[in-house]
Amino acid sequence: MNINACFAKLVNRIQPSEAEKLSAQQHLYTVKARLTATFNIRRTLHTGSYARNSFIRGGSDVDLFAVISKKECSRGDSLVQSTTVLSNVRDELLKRYPTTSVSTDENAVVVSFSSGISIDVVPAVFDSMLGGQSSLAGQSPLYLIPDGDGWWMQTCPDRHNKYIRLADERSTGKLKRVAQLLKHWCNSRTVRVPISSFHIEMLLAAEGVCNGPKSYAVCVTEALQLLAERECRGMQDPLRISGVIPATKTEAKRESALIAVRNSREHAKAACWFDYAGKTDEAWQQWNFAFNYTFPK
Repeated sequence: MNINACFAKLVNRIQPSEAEKLSAQQHLYTVKARLTATFNIRRTLHTGSYARNSFIRGGSDVDLFAVISKKECSRGDSLVQSTTVLSNVRDELLKRYPTTSVSTDENAVVVSFSSGISIDVVPAVFDSMLGGQSSLAGQSPLYLIPDGDGWWMQTCPDRHNKYIRLADERSTGKLKRVAQLLKHWCNSRTVRVPISSFHIEMLLAAEGVCNGPKSYAVCVTEALQLLAERECRGMQDPLRISGVIPATKTEAKRESALIAVRNSREHAKAACWFDYAGKTDEAWQQWNFAFNYTFPK
């Protein structure tokens, strides 16, 4: 038994199936068709894990940006509250999917299909063009999306996606896989660890956790250590676009996530020590504890 081989097997196991990919595409098509028929949609774009190819089997939502005409989201010269736009989008999707769970989250309308796929529809309004900077040169559209408190915040999914993609290239592809492993770790608990996938990927990219000749075991351990040191608090957007990128949505969820992070960090550190000492069985057992008994042999 080899711990590196166990991690490679787990990475392979959590890749989305072709059926899941097809189901996601079909749901995206029908959701976009409904939105286009009822709103003045200027653009739709895929964001999140699905767009960055860090989607995992049975455990990722599909994020859909729906860019709506600013006029349709305004009253006079000012934007209406984002909660109003979220409610309007939710109501229209409920008409299309009357027997499907459709709810509002902090900044999205979540359509949870019986297939296990959830489409998170994020209503957005075009704000301006963001100029080029260093390796992210080139103009990118800046959008306003719901901020969770009824108002709007800036974001630039094109620029964030490119930032993560370049960091993944520097890590020779490890960043994407380590992000998938951490998402699986979140989902493997009895109650899912409520850490944002976007936060995980931005933190890995900003801190260079996956750079250099490191194994998956070392990268996951360092990521858990970093989350613990930061106490699962939000991070400043390294691109200075979105302000703080939260790790969790509420203080209660942050405290819950931190308990899980600290517990698994200790198992991960013990696993690395045992593996270094040549005690592979003990190392495997510690990783199995960390991944809540889902770590393969």
